[in-house]
Amino acid sequence: METKAGYRTKAREQLLTYMKSSHGEHHTAAEIREHFEAEGAPIGMATIYRQLERFVDEGTIQKYTLGPGESACYAYIEKTEQCVSHFHCRCEDCGRLIHLDCEELREIRTHLVRHHGFEWNVGKTVFYGLCDQCRKSRMIRAMEEKTE
Repeated sequence: METKAGYRTKAREQLLTYMKSSHGEHHTAAEIREHFEAEGAPIGMATIYRQLERFVDEGTIQKYTLGPGESACYAYIEKTEQCVSHFHCRCEDCGRLIHLDCEELREIRTHLVRHHGFEWNVGKTVFYGLCDQCRKSRMIRAMEEKTE
């Protein structure tokens, strides 16, 4: 059976099943390869990239470019979801990617369009900093260092 993106292959079905099972999580192509290797069902990197890009074109997978020189992340999205409509935060310590959906940032986005004629690409916008856990860990370490 053919799909819009070409033939249905075992690798394509395995990738889609894995991405659906980790809904809401973001994975690099290397992390996906590692998962399948650990499962004893390795998939080549070229196949992973080719299928991920097809899923992106179909609107099944969202691709996030986190920064220059960094690997892109991919996440499964339901057809009804609008992951492209919210922002992301990336922890510089643990690498965690956090979905950020708040009215204040939508207001800034609207302001940029209305007053400056600039449309912000939220799919490529990532705020860098520290997540709550890493920030707390740093504070604890700093306090421990002061008491030594």
